[in-house]
Amino acid sequence: MNIGIDKLAFFVPETYVDMTDLAHAREVDPAKFHIGIGQDQMAVNPISQDLITFATNAAAEILTEEDKQAIDMVIVGTESSVDESKASAVVVHGLLDIQPFARSIELKEACYATTAGLQMAKDHVYRHPERKVLVIATDIAKYGLNTGGEPTQGAGAVA
Repeated sequence: MNIGIDKLAFFVPETYVDMTDLAHAREVDPAKFHIGIGQDQMAVNPISQDLITFATNAAAEILTEEDKQAIDMVIVGTESSVDESKASAVVVHGLLDIQPFARSIELKEACYATTAGLQMAKDHVYRHPERKVLVIATDIAKYGLNTGGEPTQGAGAVA
Protein backbone atom coordinates (compact mmCIF):
# COMPACT_ATOMS: atom_id res chain seq x y z
CA MET A 1 0.00 0.00 0.00
CA ASN A 2 1.30 3.46 -0.93
CA ILE A 3 0.59 6.10 1.68
CA GLY A 4 1.71 9.67 1.18
CA ILE A 5 0.80 13.26 0.57
CA ASP A 6 -1.73 13.47 -2.27
CA LYS A 7 -2.04 17.25 -2.51
CA LEU A 8 -0.22 20.28 -1.14
CA ALA A 9 -1.07 23.98 -0.99
CA PHE A 10 -0.06 26.97 1.07
CA PHE A 11 -1.46 30.37 1.96
CA VAL A 12 0.31 33.49 3.16
CA PRO A 13 -1.24 36.90 3.63
CA GLU A 14 -0.49 39.58 1.05
CA THR A 15 0.99 41.92 3.66
CA TYR A 16 4.69 41.62 4.37
CA VAL A 17 7.84 43.36 5.52
CA ASP A 18 10.69 43.58 3.03
CA MET A 19 13.75 42.05 4.69
CA THR A 20 16.08 44.69 3.21
CA ASP A 21 13.97 47.37 4.92
CA LEU A 22 14.09 45.42 8.19
CA ALA A 23 17.86 45.00 7.90
CA HIS A 24 18.34 48.73 7.40
CA ALA A 25 16.02 49.52 10.32
CA ARG A 26 18.04 47.16 12.54
CA GLU A 27 21.38 48.41 11.13
CA VAL A 28 22.52 44.98 9.95
CA ASP A 29 23.76 43.76 6.59
CA PRO A 30 20.76 42.68 4.45
CA ALA A 31 22.74 39.54 3.50
CA LYS A 32 22.17 38.31 7.07
CA PHE A 33 18.50 37.87 6.17
CA HIS A 34 18.68 37.23 2.43
CA ILE A 35 21.53 34.71 2.55
CA GLY A 36 21.71 33.79 6.25
CA ILE A 37 18.10 32.66 6.56
CA GLY A 38 17.17 32.74 2.86
CA GLN A 39 14.32 35.18 3.31
CA ASP A 40 13.39 38.21 1.18
CA GLN A 41 9.99 38.93 2.72
CA MET A 42 8.34 38.28 6.07
CA ALA A 43 4.57 37.71 6.06
CA VAL A 44 2.56 39.86 8.44
CA ASN A 45 -1.02 39.00 9.24
CA PRO A 46 -3.57 41.76 8.74
CA ILE A 47 -6.11 42.35 11.48
CA SER A 48 -8.79 40.73 9.28
CA GLN A 49 -7.07 37.32 9.18
CA ASP A 50 -5.97 34.69 11.67
CA LEU A 51 -4.67 31.12 11.80
CA ILE A 52 -8.12 29.78 10.88
CA THR A 53 -8.46 31.90 7.73
CA PHE A 54 -4.92 30.90 6.75
CA ALA A 55 -5.68 27.19 7.26
CA THR A 56 -9.03 27.37 5.49
CA ASN A 57 -7.60 29.23 2.50
CA ALA A 58 -4.71 26.77 2.11
CA ALA A 59 -6.98 23.72 2.27
CA ALA A 60 -9.74 25.19 0.08
CA GLU A 61 -7.30 25.30 -2.85
CA ILE A 62 -6.88 21.53 -2.93
CA LEU A 63 -10.13 19.97 -1.70
CA THR A 64 -12.72 18.54 -4.06
CA GLU A 65 -16.24 17.56 -3.05
CA GLU A 66 -15.08 13.94 -3.21
CA ASP A 67 -12.23 14.74 -0.80
CA LYS A 68 -14.65 16.40 1.63
CA GLN A 69 -16.68 13.20 1.79
CA ALA A 70 -13.63 10.90 2.09
CA ILE A 71 -11.91 12.92 4.85
CA ASP A 72 -12.72 11.52 8.26
CA MET A 73 -10.02 13.29 10.25
CA VAL A 74 -8.86 16.92 10.33
CA ILE A 75 -5.58 17.65 12.12
CA VAL A 76 -4.28 21.20 12.67
CA GLY A 77 -0.80 21.84 14.06
CA THR A 78 -0.27 25.33 15.48
CA GLU A 79 1.14 27.33 18.36
CA SER A 80 -1.41 30.09 17.91
CA SER A 81 -5.00 30.23 19.08
CA VAL A 82 -8.07 32.38 18.62
CA ASP A 83 -10.52 30.58 20.88
CA GLU A 84 -9.52 28.98 24.16
CA SER A 85 -12.63 26.78 24.21
CA LYS A 86 -12.79 25.33 20.70
CA ALA A 87 -10.00 23.76 18.65
CA SER A 88 -9.13 25.50 15.39
CA ALA A 89 -9.53 22.14 13.63
CA VAL A 90 -13.23 22.10 14.55
CA VAL A 91 -13.76 25.55 13.02
CA VAL A 92 -11.76 24.70 9.87
CA HIS A 93 -13.73 21.45 9.54
CA GLY A 94 -16.98 23.42 9.47
CA LEU A 95 -15.76 26.21 7.19
CA LEU A 96 -14.55 23.70 4.60
CA ASP A 97 -17.86 21.80 4.72
CA ILE A 98 -16.13 18.48 5.35
CA GLN A 99 -18.56 15.64 6.09
CA PRO A 100 -19.91 16.08 9.64
CA PHE A 101 -18.64 12.82 11.15
CA ALA A 102 -14.94 13.60 10.65
CA ARG A 103 -12.88 13.79 13.81
CA SER A 104 -11.07 17.10 14.35
CA ILE A 105 -8.09 17.74 16.59
CA GLU A 106 -5.69 20.61 17.19
CA LEU A 107 -2.12 19.76 18.15
CA LYS A 108 0.08 22.37 19.84
CA GLU A 109 3.77 23.07 19.22
CA ALA A 110 3.49 23.89 15.54
CA CYS A 111 6.62 22.32 14.05
CA TYR A 112 6.52 18.96 15.79
CA ALA A 113 2.74 18.94 16.15
CA THR A 114 2.35 18.90 12.38
CA THR A 115 4.97 16.16 12.05
CA ALA A 116 3.08 14.15 14.66
CA GLY A 117 -0.13 14.92 12.76
CA LEU A 118 1.36 13.49 9.57
CA GLN A 119 2.38 10.36 11.48
CA MET A 120 -1.13 10.03 12.92
CA ALA A 121 -2.59 10.52 9.44
CA LYS A 122 -0.34 7.81 8.00
CA ASP A 123 -1.38 5.34 10.69
CA HIS A 124 -5.06 6.19 10.21
CA VAL A 125 -4.96 5.76 6.43
CA TYR A 126 -3.03 2.49 6.84
CA ARG A 127 -5.91 1.13 8.95
CA HIS A 128 -8.62 2.76 6.80
CA PRO A 129 -7.28 2.87 3.21
CA GLU A 130 -10.55 4.18 1.78
CA ARG A 131 -10.40 7.31 4.00
CA LYS A 132 -8.40 10.53 3.87
CA VAL A 133 -6.94 12.84 6.50
CA LEU A 134 -6.50 16.59 6.11
CA VAL A 135 -3.36 17.83 7.90
CA ILE A 136 -2.72 21.57 8.16
CA ALA A 137 0.14 23.54 9.69
CA THR A 138 -0.88 27.12 10.45
CA ASP A 139 0.65 29.76 12.65
CA ILE A 140 1.21 33.40 13.43
CA ALA A 141 4.68 33.67 14.93
CA LYS A 142 5.49 36.91 16.75
CA TYR A 143 8.76 37.72 18.47
CA GLY A 144 10.06 40.79 20.22
CA LEU A 145 11.22 43.79 18.22
CA ASN A 146 14.96 43.92 17.61
CA THR A 147 15.51 40.37 18.91
CA GLY A 148 17.19 37.42 17.23
CA GLY A 149 13.77 35.90 16.53
CA GLU A 150 12.29 38.99 14.89
CA PRO A 151 13.38 38.17 11.31
CA THR A 152 12.09 34.60 11.62
CA GLN A 153 8.51 35.47 12.51
CA GLY A 154 5.71 35.29 10.02
CA ALA A 155 2.24 34.01 9.23
CA GLY A 156 0.67 31.43 6.95
CA ALA A 157 -0.49 27.86 6.48
CA VAL A 158 0.31 24.68 4.57
CA ALA A 159 -2.33 22.01 3.88
